[in-house]
Amino acid sequence: MVSSFATVTNYFIAVIAVLALLENLLVMVVLAKTSHLRIKYFAFVFSLALADLVFSVMAIAFSINRAQFLSALLQSSFFVSVLMILAVAVNRYLALTITPPSRYDALVTRCRLVVVCLLLWCFSLALHLPVVLVASSEVRLILSAWFRSPLILAVWIVTAVLYFFVFRKIKGYVPPLASSPGLSIPDDSEQAATRVRQTRRLLVTFSIILVTSCICWIPYNIGQIIEYFIETGQSTISDDTSNNYNTFTGFIYCLSPAINPLIYWWRLDGFRQGFNALFCRCLPQNQDFGEMVDYEVQQNTETMG
Repeated sequence: MVSSFATVTNYFIAVIAVLALLENLLVMVVLAKTSHLRIKYFAFVFSLALADLVFSVMAIAFSINRAQFLSALLQSSFFVSVLMILAVAVNRYLALTITPPSRYDALVTRCRLVVVCLLLWCFSLALHLPVVLVASSEVRLILSAWFRSPLILAVWIVTAVLYFFVFRKIKGYVPPLASSPGLSIPDDSEQAATRVRQTRRLLVTFSIILVTSCICWIPYNIGQIIEYFIETGQSTISDDTSNNYNTFTGFIYCLSPAINPLIYWWRLDGFRQGFNALFCRCLPQNQDFGEMVDYEVQQNTETMG
């Protein structure tokens, strides 16, 4: 009965991982092939999709060969996705704080965003790979239960707090008085208003991603703590029960990369219309992408690196 449950659950994990791989590959193709979406505004969406794609590949590989090295890569890619969600909040906070908007565009270039993404990958790999290559199994168990889990939880909390402050800044934004007769609105004011609209939509999208990712993560990491108590003889939970729980929470853990592309489709009008323009040839190609890309599409011709 136990082995049957584990076999069925592992089968579903493989199916979800393959589905997540295809979904995130599709997201990356749409973002790369649609000119309206090749902008800084969507940089971290692309990076998060890449992290989710790597996670899906590692999940498939780990289901075939349960090597510790593959487990480290799996956990590294998930931690990168956590850091990307934090990076979105930091990026949007800078977009609203650095004034005038043209100064933000000069400071936050495409090249610098790429460097930030690479640094996040390097940080995550440096955090996970040495543990696998150097540490003993006992040390890995302790670090997984009492270091990695609290670290991710701390990043979630910092991200939530930063999102709160960005939303407060958006709420306190006073738009220019466009309705006043004869009033000339500076370009910077229009750019700032557009950036506020963009930030609100993007942060709502990533807030949903944050909540769903956290919900998918919590059961798995509770399992890591339970495993520590079992291995150290401080728990009477049987190995079979623990294995069943870890297998089931592994399935929940793998749901997040499969859910994120659905959130992009639901929340990001520009992505949805880009997908239709790319894959539905019956639709007109010159569609209006709305306020999602009002300002930064105009910046698509600037030098960002």
